[in-house]
Amino acid sequence: MTGSGESGYAREMGYSVDEFALVLPSAMRDWSVQGGPDSWRVTNSEGTPVATISISALPERALGSLRLPVLSVRFALQTRSAELSAEFQRRFDRGFHRGGG
Repeated sequence: MTGSGESGYAREMGYSVDEFALVLPSAMRDWSVQGGPDSWRVTNSEGTPVATISISALPERALGSLRLPVLSVRFALQTRSAELSAEFQRRFDRGFHRGGG
């Protein structure tokens, strides 16, 4: 949607496709998440489109005999509202945060 104010970014995450699909709806709480298994659309509680998320599996990372899944996660923000974008990022980051020091 060129020209609509859409912007995007990407990151790599240590999740399998199945893990990601389980966590995403909980991370967004009362916002709607539709789609899967490799592309989702997120709308807020008023039905306003907020973002689309696309994932693709990358080669596993190996640490000795330990193998870790890796996903390429691409975000396309569909809102011009800085406040709504920030709330999306806050929900996503908090929902996908893993414990540790």
